[in-house]
Amino acid sequence: MITLQWLIVILGLFLGTYIVRALPFWWDKIDSLPRGLTRFLELVPAAAIGALIFPDVFALSELWLAITAVSVAFALTLLGLHLTLVVIVTVLAAWIAMAVL
Repeated sequence: MITLQWLIVILGLFLGTYIVRALPFWWDKIDSLPRGLTRFLELVPAAAIGALIFPDVFALSELWLAITAVSVAFALTLLGLHLTLVVIVTVLAAWIAMAVL
């Protein structure tokens, strides 16, 4: 059953994610941010994906597979590949490794 507390949580999460995503459209000076801050903001999605995936990888698979998958994702991120491509390649590599072995 949905209570008032859950509605407040849902509304808070909605507003938090909406504001972060809409901010670049509202604020016209977003292009004039310092280079260091811009680089930091570019890496936030990769860090978020890593924080979501990292614990599950180690909990649900063999250690060598977990280390390999995290290493592949880290290397691809350092190469500057798009986040979606990093996730797809890492997941496919892990699935293939599990299927072969």
